Amino acid sequence: MKGQRHRLIPSLILIGFPLLPIGTSRAQQVSQDADFVAPRPRVQKPETIPIEKPAAPDITGIVAQAFKIKKPLQMINPLASAKYGDGNDNVSWDPDKPEKPKGIILLGIQW
Repeated sequence: MKGQRHRLIPSLILIGFPLLPIGTSRAQQVSQDADFVAPRPRVQKPETIPIEKPAAPDITGIVAQAFKIKKPLQMINPLASAKYGDGNDNVSWDPDKPEKPKGIILLGIQW
């Protein structure tokens, strides 16, 4: 058995040495730029164009003012403070005679 082992080793060496460069050559890179790392492209944000929203209509009148304040009954109180309005905001005026009121604005929408 010892004699067979000694004969097997030289035959493995003769077969193994020629195959050794084949296995190691695939693991190495042949090119010289092996340390080169490609630059990453910069991410550009798309330009945004602001869209103008149409102006919301302005709601005026006695009904709108009653919903805006906490105590709507103060609108008819003659002794109420000025923060509840003076009444001239809800009066429509005659364009021909500016000193003469024409009516009361219950609900008005301006745009």
